Amino acid sequence: MSTILLVDDEPELLDLYTEVLELMDHRVLRAHDGREALEIAHARRPDLVVTDWQMPRMSGVELCQRLVQDEQLCDVPVIMHSAATDPHAPGVTAFLSKCSELSEFEEVVNRALSDSGVYPQGPPPRGPYLEWEHEQVCSMGQ
Repeated sequence: MSTILLVDDEPELLDLYTEVLELMDHRVLRAHDGREALEIAHARRPDLVVTDWQMPRMSGVELCQRLVQDEQLCDVPVIMHSAATDPHAPGVTAFLSKCSELSEFEEVVNRALSDSGVYPQGPPPRGPYLEWEHEQVCSMGQ
């Protein structure tokens, strides 16, 4: 079981992505902006960060810059998700549109964890639990 720090200022998306990640058997830490996420990351050292791009107090781009500059956190993979186009932030392992299918979200999370060595034998098999509607996720992220 890995620990994933999920960062988003939209409560509905935090709830949805939390449920998906927990169904994938991950521990989920939640933050509502980059500043809160950085504090949690220092205290709990997640295996992966999934962050929104635009948030109050500290954006996802600034969070990525801070993670890359931090000796203790610079090797934590980061997935950035946004309703906008790819923002090209430093240290981002993968970019995911908020309008992506949840099965793609699952694949990107598994690939990031595998590439970082959290899954030395490869990711667990996909589960049948991602039956969410694409339109539901897309409408939440706008």
